[in-house]
Amino acid sequence: NGDIFRDTPGLGPSCFLTLNRGKKSIIINLKERRGVELLLGLASISDVFVENLSPEASRKLGLRYQLFKKVNPRIIHCRITSFGEGPYEKVPAWDPVLQAAAGIMSVTGHPPDDYVRAGISLVDMTAAFHAVIGILAALVERERSGKGVFIEASMFDAALYYMGYWITYYDLFKKEPKPLGTTHIFASPYGLFDVGGEKIYIAVSGDEHWKRFCTGFKLNDFLQNRDYSTNELRVKNKERLETALADRLKELSPAYVMRVLRRERIPHAPLNKVSDLSNDPQVLSRGMVRSQQYSRGQLKYRTAVNPLKIGNVRPYARGSPPQAGEQTEDVLRELLGLSDAEISELKALKVVK
Repeated sequence: NGDIFRDTPGLGPSCFLTLNRGKKSIIINLKERRGVELLLGLASISDVFVENLSPEASRKLGLRYQLFKKVNPRIIHCRITSFGEGPYEKVPAWDPVLQAAAGIMSVTGHPPDDYVRAGISLVDMTAAFHAVIGILAALVERERSGKGVFIEASMFDAALYYMGYWITYYDLFKKEPKPLGTTHIFASPYGLFDVGGEKIYIAVSGDEHWKRFCTGFKLNDFLQNRDYSTNELRVKNKERLETALADRLKELSPAYVMRVLRRERIPHAPLNKVSDLSNDPQVLSRGMVRSQQYSRGQLKYRTAVNPLKIGNVRPYARGSPPQAGEQTEDVLRELLGLSDAEISELKALKVVK
């Protein structure tokens, strides 16, 4: 059936459908010698080979860079792992496991110790982004040197990278950062506020913002309060300030508050739920959410596509996500030149599926 995210309890095929548009799927049994030969044949005509087996599994199967280099000196071999080589290399990991291990979960949630995971698989995705950055850099370098290279992208390393300034913060102040809730410790008012029954994020991140914020909402008593006169003092009195401000904002209408914040150029946004994204004017204007089809058009769905625009065009994969092994025969026939008889033999021997 392919990877487990093709259909999972609770999520169904949501993950699979959004991440596999326009791909081809082939199934090769790498425990068979002829299966490895097929893989090397594909490697010999490829620019990049990406795999996410554990270091131990890769060693057992013999899938080393040196092996691919023999058949194609120009190939770029990228391995994406959970923890990477080291004491934890045999530990399998999902995204929230890595959020915990790298400390991300320790600063996410509500203080003092109500820790939560991020509601998205940010470690999975950022590891993939770093892998792509490395591959693109290697492709540029190959134009100069004519040689390929081995790249390792560890999900743990990618998660740890997110913690950079918190690691520095601990070294400087020897203080354990607490979960942030919806705010941050460097500014105030800074967080999610209830406005007329709706939630709006407001980020006043400096003294100029503070003056414009108070002037826009006619909060002269806040502006004249010496305890709030500088960002440093507002952070010192953060709880008192934000509690008092929340009492004022909750009586106002969301439309009015959004209008004033926009006019005064204060960073802000409504708290959109997923259902709100269908009608958000910015989402609609960006063309980021597109309709797709799966399983010969029987299932229609929408998903977010490539966040990059290149030359004012947003390129993205439009093809249906593949069924498991759907293109095995096509790839073997078109790329490796195997005959129908050879493919039938490989199927009978369970080398391919």
